[in-house]
Amino acid sequence: MTDADQHPEPVVVATYQDRGEAEVTRAHLAANDIEAFIVDEVEGGMLPVEGETGVTVLVQADDARQARVILAAANPI
Repeated sequence: MTDADQHPEPVVVATYQDRGEAEVTRAHLAANDIEAFIVDEVEGGMLPVEGETGVTVLVQADDARQARVILAAANPI
């Protein structure tokens, strides 16, 4: 087993235009015992410029499925 197998890359479970929404999602996941991380790729402004991906919420690969279930239940379509 390689080090990459033991520590898979984090998985994106949500993407937002602003950090505030991402913070709410991170707190919601934390309340459900899932550690989440925020990566803010929006530079210099409140709204992303074309080509910028926005603010992403990532979790460990092992938690991704459960995180998506929790987020889907919180935001039914």
